[in-house]
Amino acid sequence: MNCRVILLVALCAMLFSLRAANAAPQRKQFLWRVVNAPAPFYIVGSMHQLRRDDYPADLNEFNQAIGQSQHFIFERDPRANDQLDLWRKLSAAGMYPHGETIQQHVSPSTWALLKRIARVSQSEYERQKPWSIAALNLKAQGMDTVRSKWSMDHYIYEKARHIGQVSGLETMDEFVRSFSEMSDHEGESFLLQSIEYGQRSPELLYQTIAAWKAGSTSRMYQLYAPRENGAAGYWRWIERRNAFWVPRIENAMKSGAPTMVIVGALHPCGPRGVIAELQRRGYKLEQL
Repeated sequence: MNCRVILLVALCAMLFSLRAANAAPQRKQFLWRVVNAPAPFYIVGSMHQLRRDDYPADLNEFNQAIGQSQHFIFERDPRANDQLDLWRKLSAAGMYPHGETIQQHVSPSTWALLKRIARVSQSEYERQKPWSIAALNLKAQGMDTVRSKWSMDHYIYEKARHIGQVSGLETMDEFVRSFSEMSDHEGESFLLQSIEYGQRSPELLYQTIAAWKAGSTSRMYQLYAPRENGAAGYWRWIERRNAFWVPRIENAMKSGAPTMVIVGALHPCGPRGVIAELQRRGYKLEQL
């Protein structure tokens, strides 16, 4: 093969590579910038727990957004988020009064399901409300492989606490009320959906992490949205909190302070997610 042919082959290969690079979609992060905010304003969808090697390959976008922010708003203020205190409050709010049991508040099929899957004696859970069993007693397979210390929340907080103001979208008591104010039907639905999620783990956990790393809100929503005619309690809980948070996020935006809001990865997703709700209020958001 002469030099002219070799040069032609090399040139064709280079052009093909360039076209392939241009055709490949750019990977997004669970990170949005509000384009028409008066000051830099970012929203992060975080996985609250990750494996050690699950951070995005490129953290430049996150680091630049952190560097441009002065106020960091987490779901709850990390400095006032004592997990033992939270467990105590949830446990107290999740118990029926003496003389009442969960069997009196759920359908016979749900009660039969609970008895079938329980690995403890009936006396240990029969006075618990359905949401309390879901929040405090269910543990999906694979969760022992992830840690909060490897989450994006923790990564951002470790940087934020040295450079800016830190606060929360909700107090611990407001978080507890998001459970305790559920009706019997809502609590039962929340429990059934949580059990269904647990039955799909650990595959569901790994699919969730993959969707987060790919920046795919549609895939994230698809993984967790209720099946047709299925329980919707978990999503009602997510969306109810979104509706509660959005006005507070908007007030932070109007303050003019450069801000980053950090919420769980499900909250930006879906037709009633934080992103969609802000867009309905006239804000333009760019996913980075």
